[in-house]
Amino acid sequence: MAAWIMSYKYNLVFDGPAALQRVIEKLRTSQAYVGEGDGAIWLKDQKQSTLAVYDVRLTKLDSLSAWLEVNFRSLNLHELFDDSLAGANLRCFEDGDFDDEVTLREAFRIKN
Repeated sequence: MAAWIMSYKYNLVFDGPAALQRVIEKLRTSQAYVGEGDGAIWLKDQKQSTLAVYDVRLTKLDSLSAWLEVNFRSLNLHELFDDSLAGANLRCFEDGDFDDEVTLREAFRIKN
C-alpha cells in the first residue's frame, strides 16, 4: 500500500527567462537531481531518508514561470534552490493564488 504524501504547490514567477533557465541548469547538475519526466525535474535531499521518488519537483510552465511541488521540508534543497537564483528576483504564490504570496523559505517549510 502506497503512503500518502502531503505536498505543497507554488507558482514561481521569475524576473526573466535567463533566471529560470539558470535555476533549471543548476538543479540538473546538482547532487540532489534524481531524474525528470513529463517536463519536471525531480530532486531529493540525500541527507533525508524519505521513501518518495522525489522530495521536490520543479515543472517549467513557460519562459518566466514554473510549478514547485514540495513534498518534504528540506533546508538543503532550499539552499540549493536559493543559491541557483544568483540574485534574481522570484515571486512565489501558494497554490498559484496571486493573492497568497509567500517567501521561498516558507515554500520549503523552513521555520526561522
